[in-house]
Amino acid sequence: MIKSFTDKSLEKCWRYGDCKKVRPDLKRRILMKLDSMDAATCLDDLKNPPGNNLHPLIGKEYEGCWAISVNGPWRLVFSMNNNDVENVRLEQYH
Repeated sequence: MIKSFTDKSLEKCWRYGDCKKVRPDLKRRILMKLDSMDAATCLDDLKNPPGNNLHPLIGKEYEGCWAISVNGPWRLVFSMNNNDVENVRLEQYH
């Protein structure tokens, strides 16, 4: 279950449908990925579909963070705590 967002515009889009600040070309895929993240009961649930490309992130600023692919260089970055998804944000980190 998603417990928190770091990206408040992403949270508004997912919770309230206010997607003005979310890129229109990514909106549909982001919402589908967020729904699957909310339904996840453990990290392994996010391994499917394989296109999620679930992977841990490396580096001091990303310690304990995971990412799933959205489209191209865009990723949903998050951390897991007691099987809850936290600190969700959209990043283009490549």
